[in-house]
Amino acid sequence: MTEAQLQYLIAHKAVPHPTNTLELVETHISWVLLGDAFVYKIKKPLKLSFLDFSTLAKRKAYCEQEVVLNRRLAPAMYLGILPVHETSGGCVLGGPAGGPIDYAVLMRRMDTSRQMDLLLERGAVDLESIHGLADRIAQFHRDADKVPEGEDWRELYEEFADLKTVQAFLEDHLGRHTGRLIQDANEWALNFLKGVRGRIGERNARGFVVDGHGDLHCRNIFLLEEPVIFDCIEFNEDFRKLDVLSEVAFLAMDLERFGRKELSAAFCKRYFAQYPCLENKTDERLFLFYKMYRANVRMKVTAIQLLGKMDRGIHPEERSLLTNFHGLFRSYYIELSTSW
Repeated sequence: MTEAQLQYLIAHKAVPHPTNTLELVETHISWVLLGDAFVYKIKKPLKLSFLDFSTLAKRKAYCEQEVVLNRRLAPAMYLGILPVHETSGGCVLGGPAGGPIDYAVLMRRMDTSRQMDLLLERGAVDLESIHGLADRIAQFHRDADKVPEGEDWRELYEEFADLKTVQAFLEDHLGRHTGRLIQDANEWALNFLKGVRGRIGERNARGFVVDGHGDLHCRNIFLLEEPVIFDCIEFNEDFRKLDVLSEVAFLAMDLERFGRKELSAAFCKRYFAQYPCLENKTDERLFLFYKMYRANVRMKVTAIQLLGKMDRGIHPEERSLLTNFHGLFRSYYIELSTSW
């Protein structure tokens, strides 16, 4: 699908459900069209180092995969897929006309006022909601398919050390001390992961490595009567097949990013009571490492996004986000390297 065809869809509201508005939200890999009651997500025809949407057949397959995987945690939200057809004047989403030129994931539009990141900004997340969320995720992890061979310590280290690719940008915007922090943390992480490599293998054998969500942060959660957790990673199974500690650490870290350490602690206490996968002191160290690793990845992703916007400058909110992830990364590193 081309940009021109996309704009035609939007201008003519050429979707199968009546809607007063059709708003475009663009990510680096998708076009998301928000109607009054439904959402249509179209994958961009891209081939990157971590995904391949370059052909119509692949985009269709990944749309189907997205629906299947997300129905595990959001069955009422993910409704199916729709073809995009070319017409004499432009194109239309759905309908029988002609051969498909693309596909879209069809979703029910949820109440965005209940999106967890927005609720956190308003101070409107309570302990009952956190407990319900922890119970839902613990059940999901218990039921999830176990992965025969999880990520080994070398792969973990390579991903952790990839922060070096944006080191120059971080030094420019956060200070030269950030470069030293990255070097020291990388050296520490290498020695740490070598030291716990046996336990990483044991946890895999114990069934704690699962086909999970892969992108478990607050923006991907609606706190409804039953929590709805959406937008799992479908395009690269390696990002989704992980130790449950890594998945839980992602959400715990994100709660702390909002300054809600007490909610993070409550979430972890409830989750580990429901799913006792934190078995010894080494696991506790691994869990804190995974929090540092998740802060590392979010800092890198934020830096990459900002690098693509340098022509317009960095907004204060974007700089604040980068600073928050940097602060968490530094605090986890200090705790791990000095207190254990």
